Order: sequence, then structure tokens, then C-alpha cells
Amino acid sequence: FHILNMVSAINDLIYRPEWFIPTELVFEIISIVTTLVIFIYSYKVYKLSNNKRYYYLSLGFLAMAIGFLFKVINSSVVLFNLNHGFFVKVYESLIIPIVRHTYVYTASLILYAFLILSGYIIISCLALNIKNKKTIFSLLFIAFLAAILIRQARSFTFFYFFAFFLLAAHITPYMYENFKKQKSKNSFLVFLSFLLLTLANLVFIGITNYGVKLYII
Repeated sequence: FHILNMVSAINDLIYRPEWFIPTELVFEIISIVTTLVIFIYSYKVYKLSNNKRYYYLSLGFLAMAIGFLFKVINSSVVLFNLNHGFFVKVYESLIIPIVRHTYVYTASLILYAFLILSGYIIISCLALNIKNKKTIFSLLFIAFLAAILIRQARSFTFFYFFAFFLLAAHITPYMYENFKKQKSKNSFLVFLSFLLLTLANLVFIGITNYGVKLYII
């Protein structure tokens, strides 16, 4: 019973069923690979063209790749607790009581949220051609607050709302304009990808009210 309480407590910030976590972990690993590939490709284009826009684009996707890595760590901690709750209890009581699994869980979620939003902010600044460092750092500070609020307010709502705003107001329209100029299959797929991300974050905003079924969708 104590172990079940531990698992429930460590999965309290995300409205997700425990049986869905392995599937989610697969999606997260795919996300790491995808964002890393885009990072490498963008950086190579930057090295060839010396165009700073590709450098910042690569930086944005690198931030997201690292963010998804922390999400993998988070999901792995929960899965380990589900399958090895007794060993976690022994680890915390006898070996290193300072570094609790709950700390790793919370820290990884906060870093995930901050880095994902940072990636969106960098791409948004590219879309709007924002070069003012004060504006960029102000947006990054808001992203940091959104990440901290996950623990303080015990909710991902502001994170999802901020992500939805960045995607809907800046990134997705920018990708749509790029598609209209390029009129290629690849540019359409990029636009479609960000459109789906926008819709996903809109759906996530309603999780608090509609629960785990909406999360899985």
C-alpha cells in the first residue's frame, strides 16, 4: 500500500494513466530523434551558408531535443517506481536519502517544460525577426515562470497555454507562409506538423477538466 501511494504521488503532476506511460515513452524517444535530426540538418546548413537564422533554428530544436530527453527521464522514473517500488524505498532509506526519486521527477518535468518553451520562443523570434535581446530574455523568463508554476500551482495549464499561444500566433502562421512560397510537399508537411502541435496543446489545456482520456487523444 505504501509503494502504491509512492507511485501515485510521483505521477501527480500529469493527468495520465500509468498503463499509458510506456507508449508515451516511445513517442518521447521518437521526438528526441526527430528534433536531433532537424538540429543536425539546420546546423549543417548554417555551416555551409553562414546564415545566422539556421544557427538559431538549430539552437531551438536542440533545446527541444534536450527537453524531450528530460521527459524521457521523467517517464523512466515513474516506470521504475511502478516496477521496482521496493528498491526505490530501500535506495531512499539506506543509500542516498537526499536525492529522492520525487526530486528527479519534479526537476525533469520543470526542465522539460522550460526547454520546450525555449525552443518555441527561439523559433517564434525567428518568425517575427526579433533581434532585441531584452525581448528574447523576457520571453525566456516567462518560460521559466511557466515551468516553475508546474510545481507551485500543481498544473501544466499555463505551460500548455503559453506553448499554444507561441505556436498559434507565430510559428504555425510562419510555416504556412513558408508553404505558400515554397509550394512543396516538404514545406506542407512542416506546416502540418506545427499545426498538429498547435491543436495538441489546445487539447492539453482542457486536461484539468476532462482528465486522462483527453490526454491520450
